[in-house]
Amino acid sequence: MRFIKSCLAGLLITSLTLGAAGASLPENTKTEGAGTERELGRGLLLRGRAGEALVHLENALKAFQQSGDRAGEASTRDLLGELYERQGRYDIAQEQYTVAQNLYAAGAKGPATPAAPGGRLPGGRVSADVTQGATAAAGLSGEESAYNARLMLAKIGNMLYRRGEYDEARVVFERMNVTKPDTSALGKVKRAKGILGAIGASVGSDDRSIRVGAPSLGGLITLKDQLNFYRRSIIYAADELGLGRIDYRQGRFAEARGHFENVLDATNGDLAVIGKLGQTRRYRAAARTSLGDVALRQGNFKEAEELYEKAVKGAREDRREDLVWPALLGQGRASLRQAEAERDRKKADRLRDKSLDSYREALASVEKLRQGSISADESRTTFLATTAEVYEETTAALAEAALSAQPSAASGSPLEGQALAYASEALATVERGRARSLLDLLNESGAEITEGVPEDLLREKRENQTRQAEVAAELTGVELGGAEKRKKPEELEEELDQLQDRLDSIENRIRTKSPRYAQLTAAGTLTLEEIRRQVLDEETALLEYGLGEGHSYLFAVTRDRLSIARLPGREEVERLVVDFRQQLIPTPVRRSIIDLVAAAVDPQRGLKVATARPDVTPAAVQAYADAAHALYKALVEPAAPLYRRSRLLVVADGALNYVPFDALVTQPPAAGADFSALEYLLKQNETVFAPSASVLAAVRQTRGAVTAATAAGNLLVVADPVFDPADSRAVAALGPSAAQQSGADAGRAPGFDSAVADVSGGLKASGGKRVALVRLAGTQAEAEEIKSLAARAGRKADVWLGLDANEGELEARDLRGYRVLHFATHGILNAERPQFTGLVLSLVGNRGGADGFLRTDEVFNLKLGSPLVMLSACETGLGREKRGEGVMGLARAFMYAGAPTVGVTLWSVADKPTAELMSDFYQSLLAQRPATPSAAMRAARLSLLARKETSAPYFWAPFVLVGDWK
Repeated sequence: MRFIKSCLAGLLITSLTLGAAGASLPENTKTEGAGTERELGRGLLLRGRAGEALVHLENALKAFQQSGDRAGEASTRDLLGELYERQGRYDIAQEQYTVAQNLYAAGAKGPATPAAPGGRLPGGRVSADVTQGATAAAGLSGEESAYNARLMLAKIGNMLYRRGEYDEARVVFERMNVTKPDTSALGKVKRAKGILGAIGASVGSDDRSIRVGAPSLGGLITLKDQLNFYRRSIIYAADELGLGRIDYRQGRFAEARGHFENVLDATNGDLAVIGKLGQTRRYRAAARTSLGDVALRQGNFKEAEELYEKAVKGAREDRREDLVWPALLGQGRASLRQAEAERDRKKADRLRDKSLDSYREALASVEKLRQGSISADESRTTFLATTAEVYEETTAALAEAALSAQPSAASGSPLEGQALAYASEALATVERGRARSLLDLLNESGAEITEGVPEDLLREKRENQTRQAEVAAELTGVELGGAEKRKKPEELEEELDQLQDRLDSIENRIRTKSPRYAQLTAAGTLTLEEIRRQVLDEETALLEYGLGEGHSYLFAVTRDRLSIARLPGREEVERLVVDFRQQLIPTPVRRSIIDLVAAAVDPQRGLKVATARPDVTPAAVQAYADAAHALYKALVEPAAPLYRRSRLLVVADGALNYVPFDALVTQPPAAGADFSALEYLLKQNETVFAPSASVLAAVRQTRGAVTAATAAGNLLVVADPVFDPADSRAVAALGPSAAQQSGADAGRAPGFDSAVADVSGGLKASGGKRVALVRLAGTQAEAEEIKSLAARAGRKADVWLGLDANEGELEARDLRGYRVLHFATHGILNAERPQFTGLVLSLVGNRGGADGFLRTDEVFNLKLGSPLVMLSACETGLGREKRGEGVMGLARAFMYAGAPTVGVTLWSVADKPTAELMSDFYQSLLAQRPATPSAAMRAARLSLLARKETSAPYFWAPFVLVGDWK
């Protein structure tokens, strides 16, 4: 069973990671400014503006350290940990949480008590040690500090879990040292009044400061005592759930079951005060569903089905519909496994029908999740399953139903009757999954889409989300000390529910006011007939892929036919893709986008060896042809009867987004053939990609009006930015000290270092030191050549070079007058962490908060008309997770901003072949009778293919076009 690691936050409630919020921290004059900086940073972080947040949080950290305010320092490090956690930089997040944990632990033990030696925990290092003799965290009691210290341990354990370091995570969770709360004295709800005060529920086994002591008369129990009991009960549940998840991952199912049962017992719905609160209900749902997961893995399918049914019923009784989908997914799985084992055909069919019903319900439940709300994040991060699996498994179940309904049809043959109905529904599910994956990408990046949205509604949305975070943190987040809590836990829960309902209303109003925003966040997916009518023409066939664990599926659609083919599973497809890319981009010509040794820089678009070329010997050609033909046979050939010589519209999935289909080989080569003689798909088909068929239709419908300037065909070329403050262009313009200072700001680019390392492997190679990007000196000549071609065609081309090729200009200027935007700069297509895909502009000399790394979520807010966008120096690294949202997310962002077609390189090559390709492309595009972008690109590729020195696909295949071919 496949689980996407980046979604497996499941150890902790989301609100535990929301950092400092809610109650104010008692501050003296020295730290008042630090507190303001911290809160500014927190607000920016909540809005997804991590680069700006980092500046304020670092300022706050420095001020708290200088004043000796340990509580302020710890709460700021908690926020820094969250910032890096959001970026997927779990090692750095762990360091911040570790320092915070030691600070709080010192406060819990009292003044002049040494912290843990070196401030270290298993599996990580710290960026600053807590010295001996640390004073108690200012403004916090020992009890509050002890709670915070345990909370930090839970976060550290979560980081280790996310990194797959399960043994180390276990050590940390066990070090939380929490014992099962004594809930027996709470009794049933009918006896709840007044009884809580009669108990002393211990959450820590040997730390008396963590005991909840209340007056002997329950009627006198304080609000703070109620809240403390609730928070510590949740800490216990988080610890047990974390240990259960680790045991589950390591195949220790009996132990996992025990931990999940402990969670269920500790969060019993009949418990007074806490039993009906939101996080208690959440943990109950997680425990019930996880018990079903254990039974399923043990092969006890009937038991699993019963446990999932209880989980569904319990979540609905608890009014947590947002937590129902994982149990419904489990029901679908359990019924399907029973059907596969059932020998009676009629019983098996009934079980399959039941499975499909459960999958459909799970899908409907997922799509009700409210983006940007606390409950939506909780729902995604509470369970072992992921929302992506709902779409994947529903697609597989429907596809198999279609194939079973027409068993006599050959693979890839047109479908009819019930088989056609199942296949149509499966295709619609794939389309819905594409839309959802983009929303999840935006959520991961913390994107704030502002273009086209009224400012008053944006402000109302921000205030709502900020207050949600504050309430959630007051319930279960870092304890800041200060005044007695003024609201009961149930009152805070009620406020949180109201805020989430208001967020729904705000989102609906935004969608009403901004059709473009509605098209992005709530666009409906097309049916089969709508795809045929609104997307396809007589000369175009759709090839849409859905990768799955056991099998993958290809849906081939034309104006009058639909076929479905069963393909190899995801792991096998990824192996074929890796084999193909290794032959496509052979070792001698691979290069890094980073410069680890400045003296070795070669200005050839990052190539380390300017003379390196692909091997063109017969053996090398044969090896390439074998890999390219194997991938063609597995992925494309099953649909060959439908597409013939049609244009191919490819909606890829996962690793397939990084495959140039034009370079696939349709026939085994003749002995001794050279690269130009191979039978490429390029020779018989024009190929274009799309994020989904539904997105393409929506882009056509919302395409902006063509202005006079756009109609005139003006071009903008952004090229050869400044990446290094030591670059002579920066020194000459800014002076040495100013260049160094502004260049240092690039270090705050959200996820920038991680993005570069993911693509290049540079972080390991550099020993963890900051790396510098190679200057693309040849792109200046590329820009001048495009300008010259435009002039000869009677068009105007503006060129931004060096320091002018910066993010601030791009974001501030109205770009709606340009027909073509051409970016000749490093683009990072991050397949492992697609939220950090983006374009690298000038990293020096930026102003107004810009950092030079234009991420996907920032592209959404550009002001474009309806241009063709070309990205001519992008680079891809296929890590352990090969997610297609890297390339498709970036293209989709430009489409939202107004571009109907986006050209992206999947790798960048030396300047001369790229210049030749671009020259041929723009000559066709800017001719008196201009070709369409896809036709112009195909002609340019064929031109390079015909030249012996550039006939290897490495030279002509890197560009793929995404979007509208018309």
